[in-house]
Amino acid sequence: MKSQNQEIDSNSMSMIRHLARLSDCIFAFAMALMVAGFDFPENTNLTDTQINSFLMEQLKPLRTYVITFVLVAVYWIAHSQQVSYYLRTDETYLWIGLVYLMCLFMIPFSNDLLMSFSENLMVKIWFSVNICLIGLLSFIGWTYATYNHRLVDVNLDKKIIVITRIKALIEPACAVVSIGVAYINQALWDYVWLIPPVVYFLVERFHKDGKSQPRVGA
Repeated sequence: MKSQNQEIDSNSMSMIRHLARLSDCIFAFAMALMVAGFDFPENTNLTDTQINSFLMEQLKPLRTYVITFVLVAVYWIAHSQQVSYYLRTDETYLWIGLVYLMCLFMIPFSNDLLMSFSENLMVKIWFSVNICLIGLLSFIGWTYATYNHRLVDVNLDKKIIVITRIKALIEPACAVVSIGVAYINQALWDYVWLIPPVVYFLVERFHKDGKSQPRVGA
């Protein structure tokens, strides 16, 4: 017969799998819904010149879509990596995870606003705050889970814990910077979002290189 602790751990692991599946669905829906921000001409009887003009007008929304998609993709990678370390969960972490997903599901709305009102300062700030909240909740969830190895293996390397915390703060930090940039020069705001993916993968590369380095005296 299973002990009570084994049953609790089994139920906890089941909840982790349910949360992971829900997270994957939310990420997939958010990524899919972002396409809805593109315009489509009401009149389909257009000349080649009008079609070409319409396509050129979609370049800026396309840029916004690509930026948002990459940001969400980075969050999905980070979230998947975090979940892979969990051995159990509790009600507090589940609520943190659900609020995280709630903010994530706001991304399509923020993306649509940005596509429609790309020159509006408050829209850009709204988008930055949305991105910032997602990252902060990711950081809070990971910090809660790893504090005293609450939800992870007691032997989990502290370097992994620290590196994962750093990665969780990359996009929120850039989001805060983007708000300041938007006040100074809105034209530069878009370019701030090129930083998070680059920094994220540099940190990931540094972490992998660090693990592959042989120990002195080994």
